[in-house]
Amino acid sequence: MKALQIKGFQETVCYTRPFANKVTETYPLPPYSTVKGMIHAILKADQLIPFELSIQGSYDTIISDYRKTYFIEKSTVNIPIIFDGLSGEMPEFSDMKSMPIYSHMLYGVKIIIHINAEEETLNNIYNAFQQLTEHVSLGRREDLLRIDQVKLVDLHSLDLFDGKRLNYAMYVPKDKVYEDELTTGIPYQLNWTYEIKNNIREWTRIPVIYLEENTFINNDLIQDEAFLDEDGHVVIWNL
Repeated sequence: MKALQIKGFQETVCYTRPFANKVTETYPLPPYSTVKGMIHAILKADQLIPFELSIQGSYDTIISDYRKTYFIEKSTVNIPIIFDGLSGEMPEFSDMKSMPIYSHMLYGVKIIIHINAEEETLNNIYNAFQQLTEHVSLGRREDLLRIDQVKLVDLHSLDLFDGKRLNYAMYVPKDKVYEDELTTGIPYQLNWTYEIKNNIREWTRIPVIYLEENTFINNDLIQDEAFLDEDGHVVIWNL
């Protein structure tokens, strides 16, 4: 099997978790929808392109920063609004106020992304990375991604009886982990695709387990197929 491998680095980044109002929390790795959005942006795609993802990586530490957040007060409910990245004058409302809130940021992030798709799609993504005309962001607009390597790699089935330790932390879909082993990692619900209903995005989410670096991937933990690329990285698809 062929897959596209993307290696990158980010000095600082916040993969913002939704519904975190008091503190801007970050995922430990970019969620599926964030990577998917980046790929579609690079391809300048105007429709959904089918592919599967495997995401792994590491970071040196978590730091805290402040970001200016605006709130519109409606009765007893504060609605947070973030205008980061928007140009032009800031809109004003009589019931709007601003305040600084903590923003958690990862520092020294290494990312390895594998993409599984039809050969034509893989080639299109590869070529798009070779013809970039602007910087690539992963996370917020200001979270720049340094592209260190993009290449096609061969994948081989991992013998789960022998097993393999993870080189980096990674997301593994919950349904690919045995139920009595789910406490091995940290659970998350990651956005994947959405439909517009009543002008609101309704997301389909994938329950995953975040497994830390050096976790032993074998037949006691994984109940589905896993792969190994030519660089020795474990690959487990999100679908």
